[in-house]
Amino acid sequence: MENMKEKVWGLYTTFDNPESIEKIDEIDIWNKIDNLGGAIFWAQHDAGKPWAADVSMAQLIEAQYNLEYLVYSTRRFGVEFSREPSATEHVERSESYNAWFRFWHDHFESMSPEVYDQFVDDKCAGKDISKYMPTGSWKDSLEEQSQKRLK
Repeated sequence: MENMKEKVWGLYTTFDNPESIEKIDEIDIWNKIDNLGGAIFWAQHDAGKPWAADVSMAQLIEAQYNLEYLVYSTRRFGVEFSREPSATEHVERSESYNAWFRFWHDHFESMSPEVYDQFVDDKCAGKDISKYMPTGSWKDSLEEQSQKRLK
């Protein structure tokens, strides 16, 4: 990706190789979002920790641009956003995005630590990980939410 003059939330990133983000799978995108989002949260809300003092406001803003770049990249998995990226507004956490994120979060949370560690080992080793994958789709939960609203 060409470095943009205008920093647009969801499109601007400081990742060294943003093209590589477009090649990683859904699980790795979710994992990057979860980890980066957690790091940003704790840097903002746990200032009493020694490491938090090492994080500047500029670094937090850069991390937020990268997080929103990852969030917006979930479009390739069918996630929908109701508005285009903007230089003045953060990427929305749409109902579609929230369903996608919760689906993967709940799936990995349901694994025991031992099973999760084995999954990570197998994935990193390039082994078949189909036995660890959830049944259904994140879109199923989105459909269930829509049905509940109609009742």
